[in-house]
Amino acid sequence: MSRRPAQPTAAPATSGVVRPPMPLDELDRWLRTPRPLQPVARSLAMLDGYLTAIVAGPVTYEPLGWLCPLLGVTSDAHHHGDTPEFAAIAAVAEHHNRLAAALSETLDRFTPLFDRSPTGEVEVGPWCRGFHAAIQLNPKYWRRLLPARRQAHPWLIPILAHCTDANGRPVPGAPPPGPLTDLARFEAHRTIPLAIVAMRAFWAPSRYSQS
Repeated sequence: MSRRPAQPTAAPATSGVVRPPMPLDELDRWLRTPRPLQPVARSLAMLDGYLTAIVAGPVTYEPLGWLCPLLGVTSDAHHHGDTPEFAAIAAVAEHHNRLAAALSETLDRFTPLFDRSPTGEVEVGPWCRGFHAAIQLNPKYWRRLLPARRQAHPWLIPILAHCTDANGRPVPGAPPPGPLTDLARFEAHRTIPLAIVAMRAFWAPSRYSQS
């Protein structure tokens, strides 16, 4: 069995008061609240997609390298335990560790936190955009599944099919518009969990070979 990713924890705060981790529903509301430093994740679904890419992807990042852009916080936010930012970091650390455990030990329990429409339909787009944002931390690490100027590996197709660039065009590696892309979008809520498990197994040997 492959080792788990390095698990982030909220560092001891320099102040006497330490807030507990935010509940996930509160974290979702906090992410949606406008503030000067805009987070990459604008909802819990985007955050979950981003964290899934961190856990299941090709490399182990230094935690603050992905935490700060994810939440839109500065690098010293984890030193101030009485702030909402600290509580958000603690919540993300807990959620990261749950994902790492699920993808290492209980694969049948891995369930992406997709959005739901007002009518109850599954909406995978925000989750996919969060996953893609994590790839953008350093796309070169993903080249074995996302080669330059070529379509991505089938595991990434249902994710990238939901992502566009700032001009509304498909992101690199995404399939071109057409019936097969429409089918990939339609089936995504069923195919993505299996693809993530496969990706985790694919990257694990090289990711932990130096550990």
